[in-house]
Amino acid sequence: MGSLRSIGIELLNWSEVWAPLIPLYVFIAKSRNNKVMAIIAAYLLTALLLNTMADVSWRFRPCMPDFLKNNNYLYNLNSVCRIIFFSFFFQKAVELFSIRRLRIFLSIYVIAAGIYLSVSKRFLTLNSPLHVCESFILLFFCITYLIKLIRAEQAFVAFDSYLLIISGLAIYESVNFFVYLFYQYLPDPESEFAHNIWYVPDVSFVIFCLFIARAFSTRGKLET
Repeated sequence: MGSLRSIGIELLNWSEVWAPLIPLYVFIAKSRNNKVMAIIAAYLLTALLLNTMADVSWRFRPCMPDFLKNNNYLYNLNSVCRIIFFSFFFQKAVELFSIRRLRIFLSIYVIAAGIYLSVSKRFLTLNSPLHVCESFILLFFCITYLIKLIRAEQAFVAFDSYLLIISGLAIYESVNFFVYLFYQYLPDPESEFAHNIWYVPDVSFVIFCLFIARAFSTRGKLET
């Protein structure tokens, strides 16, 4: 039992690397010609690259040179990239806002994030406020779209590939919102509890990737 538990923990520790491979495989097999889904595939490739670098840096930290031992900035970059990719997805896939508003929003967000990281000097640390902001923004987009569907009485009729992705994103961000919100207030960031709490985002990320994989294999708006 002990060895099985160790294998399970090791798989979970590397879930950020292997989980994106599942939807990417489905995308290549079934929906690689869809331009909207290509935005999500591009996000998955970006997340795969950043997560691989972060996990390798963490797993082999004793062997790494000093400038590669810190992987927190990679998670901060991942947060910014997630906002950018999914903002384009919401604009292209479900037309939640116009391209002009998208450009204005992304310009403000990137500038504000850059100023905040420069002033706070927390780019090289795990930046909880940055991740909380990400979750708040993307949850706002998800909820706004769901309300739009309910008002149009299409919440169940239109349960297509796009709604699958948005539902998975809503689950992922709602879980992580509370993790990042309260993590900065933990009295001992090096405690066993603080270490174990990161299994929650790992599990939610796997679930998110499974939702995306299902969306890639679902007929419907993939053909439009």
